[in-house]
Amino acid sequence: MGDIIGLVSGKGGVGKTTITACLGGVLSEQGYRVLLCDGDFGLRDLDLVLGKEDEVLFDALDAMADKDLTEEAIVEVREYLHLLPANQQIRWEEMGRKKYRKFVKQLAERYDYVLVDSPAGIGRGLESIMELVERVLIITQPLWVSLRNAARTIQFCRDYGHRDYAVVFNSLHPAAADLNLYDMLDVLGAEYVGAILPYETSIVESTQQGTLINAMSKQYKELLQPVVDYITTGDAWDEQDVLERYTELTTPTSKEIPVMSTLAQPKTTIADDTALTFTNRWSTQQRVIDGKQSMWRRKRMK
Repeated sequence: MGDIIGLVSGKGGVGKTTITACLGGVLSEQGYRVLLCDGDFGLRDLDLVLGKEDEVLFDALDAMADKDLTEEAIVEVREYLHLLPANQQIRWEEMGRKKYRKFVKQLAERYDYVLVDSPAGIGRGLESIMELVERVLIITQPLWVSLRNAARTIQFCRDYGHRDYAVVFNSLHPAAADLNLYDMLDVLGAEYVGAILPYETSIVESTQQGTLINAMSKQYKELLQPVVDYITTGDAWDEQDVLERYTELTTPTSKEIPVMSTLAQPKTTIADDTALTFTNRWSTQQRVIDGKQSMWRRKRMK
């Protein structure tokens, strides 16, 4: 049976659905059979960002009621990548949660990985998904309101016996540069970083156009690779290595090269034909100076 992985957040609007779709795209490109389950019953978004809203005739609830509709309910997004839509008319509180868990576990026998896009909050939907999944990705943004909600969600995971989880920091933006990675990890009480992803305008635009997985740049896929490795191997990268990959791929080197929004802030501007010099507040040197890295590692060794 394929691994069932839940993407959760606590707070809505942090990019959980977007990352679910992107991870499905990258994993399927690498030859893994992937099922994306929209777990947001009563709403539903995955079909929109994947551009498959017009192909949804039946959904998970239909297939649970009539197994003959299972193949009709599962939408092929691309080779090796399928979608199981949620029902928009019924909420988690009104449906057979045990039956849903059994149904998804049966489907998982066909796939290498099942990614479940969980609803926001810590209600009945998340409770059901916690009982279904084997591993968890906590999606958050570098904002205190998102971090506090993510911390509560992590506690929720622990209450259900889940210790195998990693945090994905999404939509990092220059305005959030004052938040240090180790400060955020302290707030969350988490040890493992799945990935660090920048705010990227093209990603936001492609979710509106339904072209998300085809619009991902090579650079964005490389930023997702640490969390892809976590999914496929069960081992998280060292947070320092994740950070170095983020810095390497997002720090601008000159005016002429278009780059993603990053945490790098301009230090000096010279002539138009001269490369800009940038300083990054998340640099190894700065962390060594303020002592956060060594303090973090000492705490983890206890």
